[in-house]
This record gives sequence, structure tokens and C-alpha cells, in this order.
Amino acid sequence: MVQIDRPSLDYQAFYCEENVWRLLARQMFPAAKAWAVIVSSQSRRFVARRQKAGRPVDGLVCWDYHVFAVVDDQVGTRLALDLDSDLPFPCPLLRYLEESFLSMGRASQQPRFLVIAAMDYLTGLASDRSHMRRPDGSYIAPPPPWPAPRGEGTNTFMSWIEMSSGCPGTRYDLAQMHDFAAHGT
Repeated sequence: MVQIDRPSLDYQAFYCEENVWRLLARQMFPAAKAWAVIVSSQSRRFVARRQKAGRPVDGLVCWDYHVFAVVDDQVGTRLALDLDSDLPFPCPLLRYLEESFLSMGRASQQPRFLVIAAMDYLTGLASDRSHMRRPDGSYIAPPPPWPAPRGEGTNTFMSWIEMSSGCPGTRYDLAQMHDFAAHGT
């Protein structure tokens, strides 16, 4: 299994999209074997477990979106890299999905996943961090000390969260994501 010194990685709480961008930019993995995964839902509310920001017993939290990385190790095991999870780092992707995401009763709150090849994520992610600002312009959570990713466009991140038709990558529901974890693309 891939060994990564987690404490050495750049990290800023509540900026998972940038944490993943900086992780993938380290090029510790071949580009064809790494992805960024954006999780959201139709209603922009879904439940995740095993999150450090969640409640103490099970890490349950309701997010509007979340981003984690996926890599294939040298023997083809697909691994999740989630800096916000209390699961092992890295964690086998099937285990990560089973322990992290719930299939909810409401269709609008079902998690859906946008899987973007690492190179597409690295070159395309642009964020003005507006999604982390209050109406008065102040930040909801302190921004990272590094510059925001500029990508090839203007604020692509918000359309990626919405998983609009123009964004890169492949869209999956939870069952399809399990298939991606078990069998690859």
C-alpha cells in the first residue's frame, strides 16, 4: 500500500478542494492513476460519516460538498485520500465509501460523485473562494495561506459542485462509485 506522511501535507480546514489540489500537485502518483472526487447532492446537502468535523461518536456531518483524492497503488488497489476523515490514510476506496456515505431516503440528498482525472483537476480548478464568504465579505472559515487555484477559467469550482454538463470528469451515484472502486473505470 502507498505510504504517505500525512502531517507533511498542506492542509486548511474547510478548504478540501484546495487541500486535494495541493496533494495531487505533488505528483506522487502517475497522473493516469489519480483523481479528484467531488461529492455533493441535488439539494447540496448530504450526510457523511467518519469526518473529523462531525459529531464525536461517528463523525457524522451534513456537508454541502466534499472533495477527496483517489489513487491506484502499484498493485492496482484503489485508495481514498481524505485529509478530513478519521479513517486510515490512505484507505481502500471500497471501505472508505462503505464507512463514509449513506444512501438517504430523499433522492435530492443522495450523494453523487464527480470523478475528475488529476491532470484535469490541476489545470482546470479555479476558485475565487466566494463560496466561503458571508454576505458581508468576511470568511466563514480562515482561508489557506497559499494563493487560490486559478485554473484555466474563472471560478470553475462552483459549476463543478453543481456537476453541470460542462464540467470535466464522470458523474456517479453511490452504487456506480462502488463499481468504480472495485473494477476501475
